[in-house]
Parts: sequence; C-alpha cells; structure tokens
Amino acid sequence: MTPKPPLLKKCLSWLPPILALCCTAIAAADSDSDDFADLQIRGMLDLRYLHPEGPSSWVNGGLGKLSEDHAQSGSNIFNLTQAAAQIKYQFDWDWSGNLTAKYADRQNIPVDISEGFLLYKPVSTSAWRFGGRLGAFIPPISLENTGVGWSSPYTLSSSAINSWVGEELKIFGGEGQLSYQLPSGDRIGIFGAGFGNNDTAGVLLAWRGWSLDNYTATLNDSYAIPSQTGLPALFPKQAANTQPFVEVDNRPGFYSGFSIERPGLAKFRAMYYDNRGNPAVVRHGQYAWHTRFGSFGLKMDLPWETELIAQSMIGRTQMGQEIAGLFAVDSSFWSESVLLSRQFGPHRLSVRYDNFGTGGRDYLPEEPNNETGYAWTCNYNLTLFERHQLNLEMSDIYSNRASRQLIPQAAQQNETLWQVAYRVFF
Repeated sequence: MTPKPPLLKKCLSWLPPILALCCTAIAAADSDSDDFADLQIRGMLDLRYLHPEGPSSWVNGGLGKLSEDHAQSGSNIFNLTQAAAQIKYQFDWDWSGNLTAKYADRQNIPVDISEGFLLYKPVSTSAWRFGGRLGAFIPPISLENTGVGWSSPYTLSSSAINSWVGEELKIFGGEGQLSYQLPSGDRIGIFGAGFGNNDTAGVLLAWRGWSLDNYTATLNDSYAIPSQTGLPALFPKQAANTQPFVEVDNRPGFYSGFSIERPGLAKFRAMYYDNRGNPAVVRHGQYAWHTRFGSFGLKMDLPWETELIAQSMIGRTQMGQEIAGLFAVDSSFWSESVLLSRQFGPHRLSVRYDNFGTGGRDYLPEEPNNETGYAWTCNYNLTLFERHQLNLEMSDIYSNRASRQLIPQAAQQNETLWQVAYRVFF
C-alpha cells in the first residue's frame, strides 16, 4: 500500500483524541446526569450467494462493471458481504456522536470506519431549524441509501450514481444546514460544507467508468487501478492503487445545495460539488483530480404504497499538467436512474433503470475513456421475521467502452449478476 500523505496522517491522528474526548464526555454525562445519556446501536449482517456472468472485473484489473467475475471467483460465490455497526450517543438535547464501523471482504483493514462525525441538531420550537456535523462522512446525495452502513432498503446493488458516491466521495469536513417550515407544512432548506481528503475523486470514473456495486469506502481503503489497458506506463508517478480518502494539494473543496419537501408526498434535493483539486499536483503516488458536478434527486410517495426515486448527475473531472488548454485526462460524466418500489405487507418489489456515460477530450488518446451504457435491476425482498430479510436480485448491465479494445476485448459487453442475500438487522 502506498504511503499516506502527511496531511492525511495528521487528520487520522486526530481520531484518538476525538474518541478520548467522546469517552470523557460520555463518562461525564453518566456521572452528572442521566437525562441525556442515550446510547443506540444498530447493525446489519449481509450474507450472499452471487452468480456473475461477464468479463474480468475492474477490481481484478479489467474493465467489467461488476466487482466479481467468473474467471477470478468462479461462477458461484458465497460470502459475508458486509457486517456493519452504527453507534450513536446522544450527549445532550443538541449534540450526538455518530460512528459507523464495518467489515467487508474487500477492505484493506478487516474492520474499519466508514463514517464518524459529531452532529449538532438543536431542538427548535420555531419554524426555523439549524444543524451541522463535523468529521468524516458521505455528502448528502443519495435518496436510496438510507439504511445501516449506507445500505439500501430497496436493492442489493446501488445505482450507478450511488455506487460511485459510496466508492469515492468520502470527505473530512464540516457541514451546516438551515431550513424553514412554511405554514402549509412544506419545508425548504439550504446546506453547504467545506472539506478536504477527497482529491482523488474522479479517477475511477475516468479510468474505469461507471459500475454497479454496494461497496462503501472506509478511511484506510484503496482500489486497484485497471491495469490491463497499460495505464501505469502512461502515468509512472501514479501508484498501482488509488486512495479515496486522501488530501493531495492542501486546497479545501466545497459543496452547497437546497431541498424542498412536502412531508408524506415528495422531496427534492439539488447540490453542486467541487473538490477544487489542483490537477497538476501529484504526491505519494496520488494525483489530485479537479472534480465537480451537479446532483439532483426526487423522491415521491405514490398511491398503493409505491415509491418513486429519481436521481441524476452531470460533471467533469481533470488530471495532469495543462498544455494549450488540454489536460492529460479530461473526462465528462453523467448518469440518471429511476426506481419504482412497492411494499405490500412483508413483501417489497423494486425495479430500477440506470443510464450512464463518460466522454473525453484530453491530449493522451492512447487511453480513450468514453463510454455509454444502461442497466436494469430487479429486486424482491421478504421480511421473514422482525429483523430477518431475504433478498432475490438480478442486474443486467450493457456498456460500450472504447478502452476495452486495448486489452483486447470487444468494446460492447453485457454483464449479468444474480444475487440471493440473507440480511439480519439488530
């Protein structure tokens, strides 16, 4: 694994004193008053059978859209995909500490932290509400992934947008929110954040493209860069792995957005993200990527206990020294998805359609990074007992990526993933 930059080491060095401070605060709360002490622990175990059909996975150096493939793992895979624990401690009426630790078979460290932050959410008796959080967390983009460990109650595989968000958009910073409730009951809000440790966001979209996955990055994670296309020869300063939670150029990024909500009917959220990465900087084998995008999401409660969730994203990422207005890598990207889900008693049926693509206009034509594709995902889940759930899912992905011809493979590929999952919640 490549060495971590000094700033990341400094940020991670804050964790022990923060945890010590939290323990001290908990002890003080327990000794002084029992009015506010409230410890909540939620968790999930996710055991799966997977049957992948497709080319070599990007995890194994190829350009497949799945994280598993037949050649490396065999046609039938049984594993504990994820075990996650979400711990929340309410210090008082306003402050709480939130920590999510998880195990996954792809992590560098068997048990690692995926999110950890202090949340400020004061009780309000007026129409105005203010709040904030400080620490390591995922930006508020997904309207689907609302479960323990950033899981989805609708499908096993996340949408293309949420797959990338879970993989690469891990930040260290502070976020503030302000909202106002209208006399009609509708609520409008704004939010914004400043952050660091997300300079490599964009590398997977440019060099691998979109994927469908359910993996959420942890603080010490890294991903193998697709190697079969010859990328290491084009960028000798780039390490074999990319780290999603890292600071390269010491320039903070930001995001801001707004939301509109009518409780029981619909919620709309829009945001703009810019990590302000300096694409000319490379440190410890990690390039800074200048990645920015707009994200939009709509969730509606329809008749007959049916939900509709639509999301879209459009953006651009750049890396390398600028020459005559061009960058070594310059990739635009876009994706949209629509999910319909209906619950009837202990049963839930969900269907999602994803459409995605990337395009490139850089001065290194040896590695074309343009692609188009779409995917269908169908999921049925059954709540067997109060905390036990059985999932059956099929995902069918079609994609056309020019760089596959360098392997060589056909640019057009069709991949299918069958999954059976048994989830236990606690």
